[in-house]
Amino acid sequence: MSIKDKCAIVGVGYTPQGRIPDRTTLSFHLEACANAIEDAGLKPKDVDGLILYRHFIPPSGEKDVTPYVVAQHLGISTSFISQDAN
Repeated sequence: MSIKDKCAIVGVGYTPQGRIPDRTTLSFHLEACANAIEDAGLKPKDVDGLILYRHFIPPSGEKDVTPYVVAQHLGISTSFISQDAN
C-alpha cells in the first residue's frame, strides 16, 4: 500500500504572546510560519500547503492577513490554502 498523498510533515511555530509594541499581525503570522517550517526541517520552497487559524479583524491601521498574503510574504507557492478554526 502506498502512502503517497496520505501523509503530512508538520511543524509547530510559536511567537511571543500579548501586547507587544512595534509588532504587526502579519509579523506574528510570518514568524510563526517560519518557525514551523524550520521545526519541520523544511525550506519555504518545500511547502505545498498552508492552513492558518481563524480570521481575526485586523487592528486599526493594519491590512487584513489572509493565507494568500502570508504565502506571498514567505515566498511559497501552494497547491492548498485555507483558513480554519477548529
